[in-house]
Amino acid sequence: MQKNDTPKIERAWKSGALLKSIIEAFEGLIYVSSNDYKIEYINAKLIKRRGHDIGKETCYKALHGRDAPCTFCVKDSVLEGKNIAFDIQDPRDQRWYLSVNTPVFRDSVPIAHLSMITDIHEKKLSEIHLRENAEKLRKENLLLRSNIKHRNKFGNIVGKSVPMQTIYEQILNAAATDAAVIIYGEPGTGKELVASAIHDLSDRRLKRFVPVHCGAIAENLIESEFFGHRRGAFSGAIEERRGYIEYADGGSLFLDEIGEISLPMQTKLLRVIEGSGYTPVGDTKLRKSNFRIIAATNRNLLDLIEQHKMREDFYYRIHILPIHLPPLRDRKEDLPLLIDHFLHLHGAKKNITPLSDEMIAKMLDYDWPGNVRELQNVIIRYCAVNQLELGGAGMRIPFISDPNHIKNSYEPGMPLQAQMETFEKQLVSEALSFNRWHRGKTSLSLGIDRKTLFNKMKRFGLLRAP
Repeated sequence: MQKNDTPKIERAWKSGALLKSIIEAFEGLIYVSSNDYKIEYINAKLIKRRGHDIGKETCYKALHGRDAPCTFCVKDSVLEGKNIAFDIQDPRDQRWYLSVNTPVFRDSVPIAHLSMITDIHEKKLSEIHLRENAEKLRKENLLLRSNIKHRNKFGNIVGKSVPMQTIYEQILNAAATDAAVIIYGEPGTGKELVASAIHDLSDRRLKRFVPVHCGAIAENLIESEFFGHRRGAFSGAIEERRGYIEYADGGSLFLDEIGEISLPMQTKLLRVIEGSGYTPVGDTKLRKSNFRIIAATNRNLLDLIEQHKMREDFYYRIHILPIHLPPLRDRKEDLPLLIDHFLHLHGAKKNITPLSDEMIAKMLDYDWPGNVRELQNVIIRYCAVNQLELGGAGMRIPFISDPNHIKNSYEPGMPLQAQMETFEKQLVSEALSFNRWHRGKTSLSLGIDRKTLFNKMKRFGLLRAP
């Protein structure tokens, strides 16, 4: 601005020209009404909206089609010197408006009521939608919480013990926010199941859940895997590839074994988490992705900081909502539920022999160093070969359909050897029937080799299925 422009601006202000320019630049509607509701001024946008000049008419008649002052009118409060703003929906067009009302002063005395009306319809609908979603989520969470104590299962997670009820509550709390989650637990405790449950209950559930096993990515490929690459970026890059970060846009990025990520990669991920974006390998264009971090580890991350294997600022970015999963040995009351779950999952169509009380007792006494994953593998083997192995020690499974069979098979006067032959034939016959006459599975379940089984089948006349 030139120095000699100041007098011109002062003259324009005194003449009202500058004030009029400011008012007309306002995108909304403006009117001034007196204490008897008469409109004393309206801006050009309001004249255009109404189709004619409504000056000197009453505001309630001209603007709202009423015969008396509006029930929501704030004129009296404004003429007391108060500034009042509120949202209102016009019954004529059903759109939402923001009404800002302020007094007009003369000699420090309020003499008129200035109203500025702005269309906020789209913003208001967005707020209503968010509020409705929040209320819906609140009711869903209340319902879930009310049922948690009666649940034996939460999504794909099985367990009704006190430690698992705590985990269910933490899952609900984490799902209600968008903060980073870190899940601690021994291998096989179900960290990915918990991460998936958080995603499925969150507002991001309609987008992707992208699991990344950090320890399984070669160091020379990790940047390409996370950020993607352009064609020809390096030897072997024969086509453009999207990375985990792009795939997770709008959803959740699950970083399993996050303690295995190198320091240089932590630095690059930190930039993405903080909103600075990323650049695919071989590209120059900065990209951004809106994703939520859910991490998991079986290590003590604070120890990694002391060993200079993890950046402290990276740790505090991912360690916001910690969840500690209990090992299976600390929730053995869930074992029967888990066993039934895996038997149904892996043996529902195989007519599996129920586990005996002795087997259940052995399983309850076992420490399960591999946790739920080890239990699942044990049940899968049991369903496949009818043999229970705990830590490498096998338990052979009896194939007697009637637990009183041995006691009832005694024949007075028959020599012991003959009775044993009869019982052995029955045992081999039931084992063959159970295994659908598969000799390999039958020999394995009986703990004998295939040749011995064949000789017994030949001796007992069992070479053909009945």
